[in-house]
Amino acid sequence: MTEFSTLDPEESAVEQTSSAPPRSDDEAATEAEAIDTVGSPAPATSESGLPQGTDADEASGDQAADDRQREPAPPEREPPPPPEEVAATAKEFLSGLIEAMGLEAEISTSVSDSGATLDVSGEAMGVLIGRRGQTLDALQEIARTAVQRRLRARVRLVVDVEGYRARRRESLADYARSMAERAKARGTEIELEPMSAYERKVVHDAVGEIEGASSYSEGEEPNRKVIIRGE
Repeated sequence: MTEFSTLDPEESAVEQTSSAPPRSDDEAATEAEAIDTVGSPAPATSESGLPQGTDADEASGDQAADDRQREPAPPEREPPPPPEEVAATAKEFLSGLIEAMGLEAEISTSVSDSGATLDVSGEAMGVLIGRRGQTLDALQEIARTAVQRRLRARVRLVVDVEGYRARRRESLADYARSMAERAKARGTEIELEPMSAYERKVVHDAVGEIEGASSYSEGEEPNRKVIIRGE
């Protein structure tokens, strides 16, 4: 039996049979990679606007192929730009974009081996976050695309606003663990609402911490969702 669940663990569930195949390790790896890397910019994004890697390519493959045929991508830089250059370029772009929106904000940067991170802070920043971070995800994708075109290279870039991503990740992981415990206790499956690849990866990682529970993804973007199974 499968239960349908929203992000509110207190809402009641509806039972339905399911015969979806279990999630493979390759799928988890693909979703994780989709969060960290991006190839040529695609004109379409997922529900949340995050770069989706393989997931996004499935949703917009034909259009992306047509775009590449019409306008060949410029050669990539060798070696790739250092994270410090990525951070500086992204900060310059975001500063201009936010100013054009009529907002005042401070942008801090940090770098690591995994890439560059920008954190935007200021008053009335909710407009940059949007419902469940959808505006923030779109903002990150726009910044990443602009930086890639300017530097002619693939980059790893995370844009956050007032620490939203960290808070969202923590609450989503707690929710996923509670759903895993419920599925385990009832010996059933719980179907979560559609999520971005980033959020699905958070759920899969959290469920993996619960012995006697597993998870897999099914469906197509932007309606791809996670099923948590009690074993």
